[in-house]
Amino acid sequence: MKITYYGTSASEAWPALFCNCEACNLARKYGGKNIRTRSQALVDTSLLIDFPPDTNYHAQRLHLDLRMVHTLLITHSHHDHFFPYDIFMRSANFASDLPKFRLSVYGNGTIEKRFYEAAELYDGFDKFVVFYKLEPFDRICTEDGYEVTALPADHNQPEKSLMYMIRRGAKQILYAHDTGIFPACTWDYLEGERFNLVSFDCTALSRGWKQGHMGFAAVDEVRERLRRMDCINPDTILVLNHFAHFKDYTHEKICAQENPKGYEVAYDGCVYEF
Repeated sequence: MKITYYGTSASEAWPALFCNCEACNLARKYGGKNIRTRSQALVDTSLLIDFPPDTNYHAQRLHLDLRMVHTLLITHSHHDHFFPYDIFMRSANFASDLPKFRLSVYGNGTIEKRFYEAAELYDGFDKFVVFYKLEPFDRICTEDGYEVTALPADHNQPEKSLMYMIRRGAKQILYAHDTGIFPACTWDYLEGERFNLVSFDCTALSRGWKQGHMGFAAVDEVRERLRRMDCINPDTILVLNHFAHFKDYTHEKICAQENPKGYEVAYDGCVYEF
């Protein structure tokens, strides 16, 4: 398996549009890995996680091939993770020579409502896109060969925001965005699971957030509990992702601080294979 990170920022991107903070100015100065778009990741070539407003950019500049995507998992309804209108560009009205399979979109009840509100603008969309509602702890087998389990996240209550376990064969990912320290019911479910890669929300950086989002300290706490539960081992790839601009942080500064602790630091376009 592999995972490609196309967007690695929090909701306002980094640098943020109107922001003059030190972190945003450093990103503008240094560019490269310091320029972060809204959150999106691809497992192998066909399972896409989230659909932000930057999806078009990811396709144009980072070579995300949306024609290959069979399955789209949405974590929650915030705009930086779900911009439904562009999903309906996948139709004969806007694209030629489309694949014969329909794009399968999965999400919670809030996502379902917003999906169909957007769909009202597009006649015949259901020939090209189909929606499936997920509840916490639902387990599905996708047409492209993945076993996916939806887990409750600590984010944007009362919406049932979701994290995802994604398995193919003997390999499994835990994609933990957006979330604070996991709810008790999620910890209970994780007993006995093993992961080859865990992707951690690290929006807060050095801020001490433990609810809604995590920072360095909260991620350390979650990692240690996963170790005690034997969910991860020394070979598990641990990735920090979904960063918000703060203080004088740059990509290089985050790496210098967190790489020695065993974490990878995601940036737009990075790939991890296992």
